[in-house]
Formats: sequence, structure tokens, C-alpha cells
Amino acid sequence: MARVLIIGCGDIGGELADKLAEKGHNVTGLRRTAPTKLSTVRFIQADVTDANQIEALKLDFDQLVYILSPSAGDIEAYKAVFETGVDNVLKALDKQQVDASLMFVSSSRVYGQQKGEWLNETSITEPTDERGEILLVAENKFLSFSQQSTVVRFSGIYGRSKYLINQLKKGIKTQKHPPYYTNRIHRDDCIGVLEFLLNKKLNGEFLEQIYIASDGAPASKWDVASYIGSKLKLKPCEAVISKSKMIQNKRLDNSRLLGAGYEFKFKTYKDGYGEDISEQD
Repeated sequence: MARVLIIGCGDIGGELADKLAEKGHNVTGLRRTAPTKLSTVRFIQADVTDANQIEALKLDFDQLVYILSPSAGDIEAYKAVFETGVDNVLKALDKQQVDASLMFVSSSRVYGQQKGEWLNETSITEPTDERGEILLVAENKFLSFSQQSTVVRFSGIYGRSKYLINQLKKGIKTQKHPPYYTNRIHRDDCIGVLEFLLNKKLNGEFLEQIYIASDGAPASKWDVASYIGSKLKLKPCEAVISKSKMIQNKRLDNSRLLGAGYEFKFKTYKDGYGEDISEQD
């Protein structure tokens, strides 16, 4: 059984920690604040932005997962987690000469394409905003630090949050033409993907250094909104139609992850939103 450190034990990281512990692994979770629920996982309370706190930790783990989210949406919050925090952790690992296998959870935000292109892990990464640039730099730090590093790029995470459903109930306008493509992954599949890749690492199986984690069934925002609206018997949302060159976003190809053997629990938005819609009945 492996010694695993999960840096960031929120909704996804916390459940991942519990699942690994259930399989018999020695799991430690690192959080900035104390956990709010009981768990069999051992927790360390530390802040990755505090170099002294991180340097004081003994990091002799076999596997390390970095899955932190910014505390806010501003640039400084992004830099705190993906710049300062990443630097502090990697410096501590280097100083202690830890030979751990690393996993960094990133985002499809590192892609800047906006014309509906199909993208995979070999596609050019040219972020269109500073947050994406910060993430891409963090990815490269992990990849250059160790050949045992793996980057997982999540698309839009949904599940448990009723944000889109609530917005549709308010009657938001939705882009219909040209289509604005959306990519998503259910939070249960986020946990599943990370556990799957970690198990492959532990079994000594070959892994690529980068994986896109998305359900592989991109759909236009209009189609998703129309489906949810019809199931909830809502008034049809107002269509936004333009003859100008509006942003169409991108479409993500998850063939590499599927080729590695992962099977999605929620293969399309209809599968994933089905549970949310059922709860509304």
C-alpha cells in the first residue's frame, strides 16, 4: 500500500482521500483549515503559501496530488495557489530529495482556442487570459520537476451545484447561433479519473504526462439549456442569434483517457444532469 499526500481536501480531494484510504492506502490530507467532518484520513493543517509551514513538513510520500482551488476569482488568489503554493511545495520536495510520483490538477483553461476547434493533449496551449497563463506555468513546473509528474486538465466541473438550473429558472438568455460549445465533467468522474490514474501509477503502468478529463461529448450551450428546460417544463429560454463572429469556445477530445481504460460514469450532460433534474421533481 502507498503513502499518499493530497494537497487540497475539498469536495473532490476529500472524497478521493476517503476512497484511497478505504482501499488500504496510508493517506494524508493537507488543508489550510481543519476538516469539518469526521474521516479516517489523517489531516495536516498547513497553508501552501507559507514557505515556513511547508518546509517544516516531512514529505516522504510515494504519491502526491496537488488539487487546490483559489479562495477567490481574482488574480492574486490564483497566484497564491498556482504560483506561490506550487513553488513552495516543489522547493520543499527538492530540498528533502523526495522521489514521489506527482499529480497536478489543472484546467482546460490553458487552451485559448475559441472557434469550436476539437482539441487534445497535443494541441497548442495559448491561454487568452492571465489565469490560464498562471495555470500553464504551474503545469510546466511540475512536468519539468520530475518525469513522474502527471497533469490532469479538467473541463467544466458540475454535479451537486445547481447553478445552471437556477440560472435557467431565472430565464437567462442563451447563445444559439453560432453555437457556443461547452465541455464538462461530473464531479464524481473527477474523483474517478484521479483514482484511476493513481492506481495505474501504483501498479507501475505507463502513463502519459498530460490527460484531458472531460466527458468527451461537447454540446452547445443552447442544446444543454433546452434539454434541462424541457425536462423541468420551464419556459423556453430566449435565444441569442448573431450574424457576427461570436466566440464559439472549443471542443475537447478525451480519447487518450479512454484509451488508458477509464470508463465514465456520466458520459454526457444528459446522464449527469439527470440526477439534478430528478431532485427538482
